[in-house]
Amino acid sequence: MREILTIQVGQCGNNLASSFWEGAMLEHQIQADGLLIDPLEPVGNQSVHFQEASNGRHVPRSVLVDLEPTVLEKIRNGSMGSVFRPQSFISGVEGVTNNWARGYCTDGVDIIDQVMDSIRKQIELSDTINIFQMVHSLGGGTGSGLGSLICDKLREEYVKNVVFNQVVLPGLEMDSVVAAYNVGLSLPYLLEASDQVFLIDNIALYDICIKQLHLQKPTFTDLNKLITDHSLCFTSAWRFPSSGVDEKKIVDLMQPFKLGSLSYFKNDIVFNLTCQTELLPESIAVSTGQVPEIVKSEIQIVSESSKSNQTALLLCAQNVSQPLERMRDQFSAMYRSRAFTKCYHAEGMDQLEFVDSLDLLQKLVLEYAQK
Repeated sequence: MREILTIQVGQCGNNLASSFWEGAMLEHQIQADGLLIDPLEPVGNQSVHFQEASNGRHVPRSVLVDLEPTVLEKIRNGSMGSVFRPQSFISGVEGVTNNWARGYCTDGVDIIDQVMDSIRKQIELSDTINIFQMVHSLGGGTGSGLGSLICDKLREEYVKNVVFNQVVLPGLEMDSVVAAYNVGLSLPYLLEASDQVFLIDNIALYDICIKQLHLQKPTFTDLNKLITDHSLCFTSAWRFPSSGVDEKKIVDLMQPFKLGSLSYFKNDIVFNLTCQTELLPESIAVSTGQVPEIVKSEIQIVSESSKSNQTALLLCAQNVSQPLERMRDQFSAMYRSRAFTKCYHAEGMDQLEFVDSLDLLQKLVLEYAQK
């Protein structure tokens, strides 16, 4: 049995938390109070994402972390607030002003023990947590810096567990002028500590909304819904075993890869959300959905369920490196004049970390350009 602990970090990660858990509860027919709509006919394997309490309530197996309390307070006081365990919420007092170094080197260090304690408690309440699924943005300081720190600690303490990172890359209009720094500084840590990193490009999300879903002015709710679909499709093979996918085979296949991309099918629409795999020109992901005949020739079908009209797939898709190239160019342009680097050095960062991060971005872009 696969059990997943979802760790949502920073403003973006926690805004996604509400959308994700609403989607998961809907798919498993769980009410807002955590009780099944029909206890006699449960839908799927709820234990992948939920822990069943003694009173029959299904509690999200989740840790929600932010260095600024506003978003967490909104979730706690919202319609879904009561379904979470109170100790799942961990927040600081103020944000990190979009500074990766504050998230990784200083402010994040102040609360990392609380975060790890909460993770350990979730593990104690579960039978077997095999997978950590982290959800965060790399543009801001908390999602990038604290997210990298948590990933480091997970790999250090839980060597045999699988660690996935679902990370959102900023688009052309970035909320922070130093977003490219934060992305570049995060990647070495995530690649070292993760089994799989899914890069979700904000520009691709907008393109899907406008060109495929025909939404004239996509909102954050629309974007979050797409990312939620990304997450739920990825875990569907474990939550709905009738899909016919060998879950162990999938995890074993995915472990060697460091950067992944996900294309999946939903309502006959092909969503290409992400980019690149580090070691191969193909990227690997899992999807459940109706497969349009026009694209069947472009994918590798690993297994099909004869009992369902849905098809479980292992998808291989070549992608281009535009998102990482965009981050590299913005990082390089700022670093040439050493713009804003003092803010990072003030938190204890070394100049060499900028150089190494830029070198890695350049290496990845060149590798992908050749494939």
